[in-house]
Amino acid sequence: MRRGSMSHPPQFSELNIVLWGPTGAGKSASGNTILGGDRETFEEHHHFTSETKTCASAQTVVDRRAITVIDTAVKITDVQTQIEQIVQSTPLDVFLLVIKLGETFTKEKHQAVKSVQEKLGAKVLKHTIVLFTHADQLDESVEDHLGDCEALRSVVHQCSGGFHVFNNKDGDRAQVTELLEKMESLRRRNGDRRYTEQDYKRRRRDLWLKKCDVFVAIALAAATVLVLAGAVLREGAGAVDGGAALERADVWRSAGVGEAAMMMASAAPRTAPAGLLGAAGGAALLAVAACAGLYFLARKYLSRGNDKSD
Repeated sequence: MRRGSMSHPPQFSELNIVLWGPTGAGKSASGNTILGGDRETFEEHHHFTSETKTCASAQTVVDRRAITVIDTAVKITDVQTQIEQIVQSTPLDVFLLVIKLGETFTKEKHQAVKSVQEKLGAKVLKHTIVLFTHADQLDESVEDHLGDCEALRSVVHQCSGGFHVFNNKDGDRAQVTELLEKMESLRRRNGDRRYTEQDYKRRRRDLWLKKCDVFVAIALAAATVLVLAGAVLREGAGAVDGGAALERADVWRSAGVGEAAMMMASAAPRTAPAGLLGAAGGAALLAVAACAGLYFLARKYLSRGNDKSD
């Protein structure tokens, strides 16, 4: 019996996109442009004050791609918290860093962008495309503008996906198609790997270990200073005690005190702050060294875990 051919449903690729960037850059408008149609899924803010504290997401199908667009809709200082919540349920393919052209990319904005990228880790840069908006407000080409602005040029250079330009007032879908092609190309270069909750947790762990490294170094240095200070004070105190002993011996001899009494007096215990300081420093140094040893063993174990997960 001859079997008839079976038709299979078309296969859709999934693309999860998150929009983030400085307030007023056009994140929500860009999300609406990607989604297309007459609907305005994301509420657009036309001011530079604080935006809402929640993110929004929407889905659509474009060119056989099932796309999820997530608008962080928060100030850039709150982006890390939002992304931490997002990756718990949605692994991300592309980070669209939205930056408005036609206004000064200030040092504060640059530092805010760098801070978020530092907290999310180097892997996030492999999934990032810079999306420029309001290019129509420039008196020069985007390329020339980047040539004049070192800060923007540095941001683009660090992002593996390069940059793309949107005009959110233009209904031409060609700009969206071109952006989606850049996203697919970026995803292929990343081997279809996504930025996941594990990536975020790994970065948080690395940052914690760096802080511990600094703390251990400071503690060891402080304990070492105590030991050295105690040694210096003991040396100085020994020289002073030697001179004082000679003076006391002359006084006692003139008073007729016997040699045995002088020996007993010189052997009598005296308070030694330097000795106590040195002992305390030594104990602190040993304690810190022991803790440091345990810490570096734990660090080595965690590093092995990172290597295996990579």
